[in-house]
Amino acid sequence: MAKKSAIRIALDLETTGLHTEQDAILEVAAIKFQGSDILDTFESFVSPGRSIPYRVQRLTGIKPELLVGAPPFDAISKKLQHFIGDYPIVGHSIPFDVGFLRRWGVARANPLVDTFELATVLLPSLSSYNLGQVAHALGIQVPVDRHRAMVDTVLAMKVFLALYERLQAVDLALLQDLAHLDAPRSWSLLHFFRQEVRLRQESEGIAGGLMRGSLGDRFASQLGMDPRILSFAIARQQEHESSSSELLPVETTSLTELQKDIEVIPEESQAEGPMDHEALYAAMRTSFEQKTPFLLEVTVGNNDYAPALLSALEWLSETDDAAPRRLVVACANQQSARRLIETTLPGIQAALKSKLSVAYWAEKGGYLCTHRWFGAALRRTSGELTAEQARGLAKLGLWAQQTLTGERSELTLLPQEVTAWERISSGIEQIPSADPRAGSMYQRCMYRRKGYCFVSNAAERVRNAQIVVTTHAGLLDDLSQAHSLLAEIPTRMILDADLLDEECARWSSVELDYPRLYRLLNTIGAELADGRYQGLLALAAPALRENGPGGISRTQTIAKADLDSRLVSWFQTIKQARSSVDALFGALQQLTDEFLHQGGRDRRDGPRHSHRLHERLDQPLRLTSQVSNLPSWSNVIQLWHQTEQRLQQVIDLAQKAEKGLLGGQRQGNARDKGSGEESSLASELAGVASQLRELKHLGQQAFSLSDSENVYWLRQTQNITTASQMQHRTSPAEQMPVLYAQTIQTSQLLRRLLLTEGKATVFAGAALSVEQSFAFTRQRLGLEDGCPAYSVVSKRHKQTLLLVPSDVPEPNAPQYQRRLEEALIQIATSLEGQVVALFTSHAALRSSYAAIKPVLEARGILVLGQGIDGSPRHLWQVYKEQERVVLLGAGGFWEGTDEVPHSPACLFVARLPMPVLNDPPMAARAELISDQLHQLTVPLASLRMRRALNRLAWNDTRRNAIVIFDRRIISKEYGSMILHSLPRSSQRQVIAQELSETLLDWLTVMDAWEDEPLTAQK
Repeated sequence: MAKKSAIRIALDLETTGLHTEQDAILEVAAIKFQGSDILDTFESFVSPGRSIPYRVQRLTGIKPELLVGAPPFDAISKKLQHFIGDYPIVGHSIPFDVGFLRRWGVARANPLVDTFELATVLLPSLSSYNLGQVAHALGIQVPVDRHRAMVDTVLAMKVFLALYERLQAVDLALLQDLAHLDAPRSWSLLHFFRQEVRLRQESEGIAGGLMRGSLGDRFASQLGMDPRILSFAIARQQEHESSSSELLPVETTSLTELQKDIEVIPEESQAEGPMDHEALYAAMRTSFEQKTPFLLEVTVGNNDYAPALLSALEWLSETDDAAPRRLVVACANQQSARRLIETTLPGIQAALKSKLSVAYWAEKGGYLCTHRWFGAALRRTSGELTAEQARGLAKLGLWAQQTLTGERSELTLLPQEVTAWERISSGIEQIPSADPRAGSMYQRCMYRRKGYCFVSNAAERVRNAQIVVTTHAGLLDDLSQAHSLLAEIPTRMILDADLLDEECARWSSVELDYPRLYRLLNTIGAELADGRYQGLLALAAPALRENGPGGISRTQTIAKADLDSRLVSWFQTIKQARSSVDALFGALQQLTDEFLHQGGRDRRDGPRHSHRLHERLDQPLRLTSQVSNLPSWSNVIQLWHQTEQRLQQVIDLAQKAEKGLLGGQRQGNARDKGSGEESSLASELAGVASQLRELKHLGQQAFSLSDSENVYWLRQTQNITTASQMQHRTSPAEQMPVLYAQTIQTSQLLRRLLLTEGKATVFAGAALSVEQSFAFTRQRLGLEDGCPAYSVVSKRHKQTLLLVPSDVPEPNAPQYQRRLEEALIQIATSLEGQVVALFTSHAALRSSYAAIKPVLEARGILVLGQGIDGSPRHLWQVYKEQERVVLLGAGGFWEGTDEVPHSPACLFVARLPMPVLNDPPMAARAELISDQLHQLTVPLASLRMRRALNRLAWNDTRRNAIVIFDRRIISKEYGSMILHSLPRSSQRQVIAQELSETLLDWLTVMDAWEDEPLTAQK
């Protein structure tokens, strides 16, 4: 007889806010269930004893009148505790809810099962893990009246049952791996996984699975691989391919639809008027066949590059099968690449009736490495895993058994989970071995030889594909390697080329920070407080010590008695390096303090100056010759030289250990079985040594103050892990500076990598021209003056009205902020929400948010601010689901990748997006330009405006308006440069009082207005 399911409690609360100590419970609901059977329910409103924030009323529907007569929580707490008993409590982000209960002494010791945690592990590719999205992914109907306690409780129960069913299909051996993760006991899923292992073993009548015991070791010895690889989908690839050969349906688009309502305008002949798609195709064909670069601005809304891709695929389709043409398409990021592969390219191919093969090539570190996964990934190297790292490894373990590609882009990793990916990602396989006879990990890897290597398989797909999709970083990674896959493809199209300069700068940047350096040293080896040792050296001790038994340690840590004198000295060398790192970062802290306190500002100034100090703490210190005048600079240099020497000693011992491990394998005739655990540890040591070498080189260049090709700076970090939380820390400090480096002239780097002879590269972007000229973009991308350029635009004068108030102060002038807030309130009230406001700083956003929120919410309009009420993705989700909403955004709202559900009725631009010239990379570039305003600042603001409007205002064809609340666009001579950089739209200049009336007039008519072009007032 099958054993009955356990009894559990599904629970959800609605509260006045997110802070356990400050906020109160509004509603509680609970369901006692056993399997799919509901045994009992509990539901009650709760009197919060305080007002309910408007945002909570809107999202939950709980208004004050519903709580009249509701009991206080202490009146129902005993009844609720009796209902809950000691059963496991299930819910979405359940620690949050239980935190409120435990404040009242309820559910103090109940096990928790968090469906958020479980969903992130079992559904690793979701873009969002809110309860509604998870339910939808599982095929569960989501009620329209979400965000009420009982509705969400029922949904959480259904989600749990569906996830639990999926868990039953997980291989027992993998479940055992997850149950034995070196994770903190506070991680709720650890208890859950261990309980499931016990239940599974009892039901199957076994004591274990395909674990690495003596039998597993014998298999591994014979195969040269871990036998658990056979449970991975990649080991059953043919089976998966035959069962999933049916293509997913795609939306087909006719060629007429792809070509309609666009104008093709060549740069050199504006007076001749617009051209059609055939002219664009002819120009691109010439570029491809003559192997020359080509600039193509595509501003048709919603970051849509269909016109450019259509011409490229038409050219590709003309070839015969004997000599197929090939194309590389590079997108700004992984999300854009995914959309291109899954949606855009299939639609265009359907329209063309073509069947061009497509493959994806990830950037460095973009694939799961099976060699590393079965090596040291699940073993302790630098201390106990955090709960987030454990969750990340659990997610990766389950995904590894399902994925056929091993691509990082298939995964949604939360920020705290990324370090788990770094433990098992590709990227170190081509590092040369310390022992040249052994070859690189890639060369000796048995998983590669047997066809179980995701990198090798992806490379093979790339070689056979006609279209290869990658990211900007992936293209730069590949072309910078000695053995490039993409360099042999003669034609390329780079989408989002207006972001390429910034992406290249990010790609070239390096960071030297305390946590990373400490983690690398601890990964090699560390002595613990109890006198035991951990790290790669500890795991490798049986193979490295004199007359050792060979193999690797089966325990997470080892005693000193298990080390020989050489290994003890190596641990001592690492300890000395950590001590030097402590001293160096202490000196860098002192250096930044001296810089920050110049000009009479001091931390002793008192509370009234604390907010000004907080703003200055983030001020960067650029490392130039002037920094040597600071008193503590000489101490920094002295400590750097000591740190540099000791880091080199650690690098040397890591290489010796690597050689020892590889030499032991050869002596044991295991060279052909190059995926044993000793080989894996050797590869990890090589990887860590390579990273330390890179960081040492960064320090050498930065502290020499002589490198003119890169810019170096220190910046104080905020809210990082404190010293008391870091192991082995000897010089406590709550804030540690980070050393950054970045290439100054990215155009030279792009020219070297992309503009090589015999290659055709189309640079396609939404914002490439400034005042109908592409000269600025040519200079940014390293192109010659004669590079041809075209614009593809949609007509916007019937859709969009550009409004500028003529009587408001300029930014930074008195009364500007008050007038801006008055205008926002006036417009949002007249439009009943439907406003998205863009700010150039989060400080300005917070100021406006505080001023307009109470006024608009009193009028029934919800105000949401980025970083205050959630991430951009969350805000756009609420904007999609709710009416009468105003969004305030900055940063990522201008150039983000989150999908915009629909264009707002009004896009409100608070001020022109001028770049900040005190940012060290921008300052270093500005120093090379004589007229910074006209040759750098204004052109960058023009392009950013055009790109933001393309994404936000023209996401669809709805009639809308853009308010630019920055009078400089008409009061300064450079205003015309920005205005003439935007696609044509209807324009009006009115006094601020008439903004709302003009907006309503525009939105309620269906035709364009007579042109009243804005003119800059000189």
